Amino acid sequence: MQVRTLTVGVLALGLVVGVVGMAQVTADSTAQFTVPTLIRLMLSTSTINFGTLDEADYDAGQVDALSAQGIRIWSNKSWTLTVAANSDTWTGPWAKPCTDLLWRAATEDGRVSSYVSTFTPLATGATQVAAGTRGGYIELSMDFRVLVSWENDPAGDYSLGFTYTLTAP
Repeated sequence: MQVRTLTVGVLALGLVVGVVGMAQVTADSTAQFTVPTLIRLMLSTSTINFGTLDEADYDAGQVDALSAQGIRIWSNKSWTLTVAANSDTWTGPWAKPCTDLLWRAATEDGRVSSYVSTFTPLATGATQVAAGTRGGYIELSMDFRVLVSWENDPAGDYSLGFTYTLTAP
């Protein structure tokens, strides 16, 4: 029995000496990168074409272009989308006011926290269209309405530029 105890004791001592005798060094490391504010705005079309108006349009006093423009937004921060007319009046045979172009937005995307869902006159000052949280491929659909009248809108070609601005403060 003594031989066995001695053998087990020597083996145990060898394990302890072996563990204590191992050298170990550690060094910490860190991975890092910087993400700037990234935003992207894409329009399905840059021209809203109401076509050639007819008597029924003038009788109705308006022409609608529903789902005339798609807007896609990518942002890695909360964002706001605004729109503004580039001038007070349309180009054409009459100084038609920019407010004769109305717009509204529609979306089913849950990342859009607010949007204007009623027809709103276009103005030269920035007007908020929508706001939302970060994400990619956020979609809005834009409807447009142009007001027309027999008295105010003589025959001719009319055009009005407007600009969307996407910000992520």
